[in-house]
Amino acid sequence: MPQIIPTAQRAMQVFEVFARERRPLTNSELARFLGLADSSCSDLLHTLREAGYLLRTPRSRTFYPTTRLLDVAQRIGATDPVLAFATEALELLTKGSSETSMCGILDGQRVKIVACQESPRALRYVLQPGVFVDVHATGLGKALLGAMPEHEADALIDALPMTPVTGRTIVDREALRGQVAEGRARGWHEAIDEGSEGVMALAIAGPVDGRLAALSIVGPIHRLRQQRDAYGELLIAARADLFG
Repeated sequence: MPQIIPTAQRAMQVFEVFARERRPLTNSELARFLGLADSSCSDLLHTLREAGYLLRTPRSRTFYPTTRLLDVAQRIGATDPVLAFATEALELLTKGSSETSMCGILDGQRVKIVACQESPRALRYVLQPGVFVDVHATGLGKALLGAMPEHEADALIDALPMTPVTGRTIVDREALRGQVAEGRARGWHEAIDEGSEGVMALAIAGPVDGRLAALSIVGPIHRLRQQRDAYGELLIAARADLFG
C-alpha cells in the first residue's frame, strides 16, 4: 500500500500558501500557516530555495516563489495528460479484444475523439482523432452521460438535438435516459447500429485530469455481439484499474 510522504505534502502546501496570500512571506509566517516549528520550516524553505523554486529577498529576508514552478507546469501542460492516458489505455483494450478502441471527451454537445487504436483485423472501424460524434448515438457518449451526476446528464440530454444518424439511432430522450441508467447499473454502455451502420460499441467512462474521458471497444456488430459479455468484463476490469 502506497504511503503519504509528509515532507512532499508540505512542499506542495508551501505553494498553496503563497497562492492564497499573494505576497512575500517570512519563515515565521510560513511556519504558522503550515503548522510547523520555525526550524523545520526553515529547512523546508532552504531546500526549495536551493532547488530554484523560491527566492529570498536580501533586506527583508522574505520568501517568494520563482517562475520555475510555472515553467515546469507549462512544459507539463504542453502535453495533454488525457492523450497520454488514452494512448496506454487503448493499447490495453485493443490487445485484450483485438478490436479497435477509442477515447473521447465531451466538447460542447458532442464527443470529440482524442485517440484511436486500430484493430489488427482486416475488417475494422476507425475514426481519426479530432472527429466529432454524437452523444446520443455512441457508446462513448452514453458512457459519458452515465459517469456524470444525474442532474448534469439530464440537462445535457434535454439540450441534445437528438438527430438520427442511422435508422436505429435513439431519438427519444426518455429512451436514452433508460439506456444510460441500464448501462450505469451494468457497468458499461453500448450502442448498436446507432452512430454508424453495422457498427457496435461498448464503453466506459471516468475522470482523467479533472475531466471525464470515455473509452470504447468498437467493431462490426456480428463480432462484438459474439464477445459482448467477455468485452463487458474486460471493460469493467479496465475501469477499476484505469479510473480507480
